[in-house]
Amino acid sequence: MKPLNERFKKLKKIKILIIRLKPIGDTILISPVFRNLKKLYPQCEIDLIIYPFAYDAIKNNPHVDKIIILKRSLLPKLVFYFRSFFKYYHVIIDYINNPTSTMIALFTHAKVKIGNRTKRNFFYNFRIRSDKREYSSIRCLRLLEPLGLKDMKDHLPEMFLDEKDRITADRLLIGLKIKDPIIAIFVSAKYPTRQYTSENFARLGELIINKANQNVLFLFGKDDNGSLYTVQRLLIHQKNVFFISPQITIGELGALLSKARYLITNDTGPKHMATALGVPTLTIFGATDDQIWNLPDTKKNPVIRKKLSCAPCNKLTCPLGTLACMKDLAPEDVFKAFQKNFKS
Repeated sequence: MKPLNERFKKLKKIKILIIRLKPIGDTILISPVFRNLKKLYPQCEIDLIIYPFAYDAIKNNPHVDKIIILKRSLLPKLVFYFRSFFKYYHVIIDYINNPTSTMIALFTHAKVKIGNRTKRNFFYNFRIRSDKREYSSIRCLRLLEPLGLKDMKDHLPEMFLDEKDRITADRLLIGLKIKDPIIAIFVSAKYPTRQYTSENFARLGELIINKANQNVLFLFGKDDNGSLYTVQRLLIHQKNVFFISPQITIGELGALLSKARYLITNDTGPKHMATALGVPTLTIFGATDDQIWNLPDTKKNPVIRKKLSCAPCNKLTCPLGTLACMKDLAPEDVFKAFQKNFKS
């Protein structure tokens, strides 16, 4: 049998379905896959299945031909499975490998089905092992090896912004009377084991303003008013500190990040957005593995973590109940890492 790349290159059109039912950061990290597929097969059409909350992170990507929104409730999923019977794709690539994605791959007609090696997707043609500790975008590209991709160097994620979101970001910054370059700090995180404390972030902001003589813009996740109030209270008398409401959209957040000289953040979605926008980052890691979730180029995107025997544990809650990896890392140490890497 001929290799897949030889068989597919003779086709006038190749229909590819990619399943990525994951949060915003993971959706950003898969973007090199679309770009590399278009280079491999310029005639391919890429459909992408995502959950609604990830739409803004990928909606402007020119390499994706169609975005399919799948709602998480049971009835929309059942309807989607039924409709899948009537769709044909040459290739399905499953980047989630959970029951929902496996059912989609099962019902949708495709001769080539690619996914990570799990017990559930035993009927896939190509089941790729992903045990290696390497940057997530590179791991995503590994699933293109059966399709002929050999070089993983083109692995930088990318995010494309709306002009409307850029205009909104400019208006927000003008309203805050910010003219000079700014250091952005993203405070929020979804899980406690990835959340550097609001108190520590406030102290870090104070150090950057007073010792590095920089303006600081604090950003927050949607509805994270608790962190906003805490940081505002602690910095109420501080000059050159600015705050953006947590109620902005993902697109507007991306546009604001693109205006920053530098971002200090937890390991969370906006960190990957900044990376995709070319903004240098300093990431505070706790439970997660920086070799998987940070670019290999640690000069532009350095990391800092509290050195503990239990970290990284890759848990959503602390097995020891201490959260020492997040609570015991001193803001002064984070500031030293910032000073070392930030070029004013």
